[in-house]
Parts: sequence; structure tokens; C-alpha cells
Amino acid sequence: MTTSGITVFGQPSQPNHGAGGRIAMDDAVFPTDYVALDLETTGFYPNSCAITEIGAVRVREGHIVDQFQQLVNPLRPIPRQITTLTGITDAMVADLDPIDEVLPRFIAWLATPAAGPAVEPIVGHNVSFDLRFLDYNTRHIAGCGFACADYDTMQISRALFPAQRHHRLADLIVRFGIADNEEHRALSDAIQTQQCFEWMRHYVTEHHESEAIRWKQAPAKNSAEILHQQLVVKR
Repeated sequence: MTTSGITVFGQPSQPNHGAGGRIAMDDAVFPTDYVALDLETTGFYPNSCAITEIGAVRVREGHIVDQFQQLVNPLRPIPRQITTLTGITDAMVADLDPIDEVLPRFIAWLATPAAGPAVEPIVGHNVSFDLRFLDYNTRHIAGCGFACADYDTMQISRALFPAQRHHRLADLIVRFGIADNEEHRALSDAIQTQQCFEWMRHYVTEHHESEAIRWKQAPAKNSAEILHQQLVVKR
């Protein structure tokens, strides 16, 4: 399924390519049009755990223009430690739709960008975790994989600040002066991820010559349809 420049099921969109699409870039070669994404789940493994919440924001020229948020019925009990972390309880999701119904709505939201035929990369923190869940469920529902180019704020932080020991979202939002706490809810985490991405985009513009950085493309370990864009800093 290819829609509005982002390939959701099938072959992934390439930077500056696609079905008439484009990726908006600034001088520091960070995308300025993208979707920032976060999921909450019942555990770590998509084949034995389930999505409990999807949160995402659509970004144009570095600014949020739209958002998606939906709790999901995982069709299984939510572990106590997950409820303690996220605040999502069995009662909150008991009467809601399962992922088989929510994921197509999220895909439809991805496929209706607010401005122009842009190729929309996915931005996330430790985003390979979220994409494994999306890919697993997309294959189950549609019979083919979730395809995208992605940017990981954890990887970008490690490339820019190798002297720092910790690169969790909770670390970045404090270090960058964005917030004091991570809420561990999908939409708020997606917004904080977008803020971290923009902070690092501006940091690169101010502190690095454009020829000193580049993006290296690497397929995901479990899916060649997901292409990780990895920041490389020349020192």
C-alpha cells in the first residue's frame, strides 16, 4: 500500500525518492517533515506481547500540525509493572478496539499528510522497538510488512554526545531543558521525542559544518523494508 509518498505496506520510501514525494531537509540534512511516534505495550516481544497505546504527531517544517492517539485493547491482562509505569489499566482498555481495528486507522492517518506529497520518515526514541511491533502486527493484519525510513533520537544523541553515559528519553528531556519527567504515555512521549529531535537538529546547525555529518542507511535486522537512518559525525 503506497499512499501520499509514504510506503506503509511494501517497499520502503527512500530519502528524496518515492511516489512523487520528497523529504523536506534543512542545511544540516535533518528532515523537517516527519512523524514522531511512540507506542506503549504489555512487554518487550511483539510475538508474545501486545500494543496498548499508539501516539504520534505529524511535523511540518519542524512544527507539530496534527496528532494521533489511541488506547488499544491488548486482549490479555496488562502486567502490573506495566500499569505502574504507564498508568494504563485493564479497565481503561476493556471496551476499546483491538490492534486489528486500530492499526488500519493509524495507517490511514499516516497516509493523509497535512501538507503536500511528502515522504514522511518516522522519528522515535529507540524507535526499532516500536517498529518491530508495528511490523509484526502489520504482517499479521495485512500480510506484508510496515515499511519506512526512520530516525532514532537515541542513536542521534549517542553520535552527537559520545561522552554522555545515558541516552534514555528521560535523560534527553532533562539534558535539553525540555521537561523534568517522562510520562511513559504514547502521545506525550512522541511529543517529547519530537522536541528532542528538533533540539538536536538546531544544535547540529549551530555547532557542526554540514560536511562534517552524514546519514548512513542500514536495513533493520528483522525487516529489509525498514531503513534506519544513522547519524555519523566526523570529528
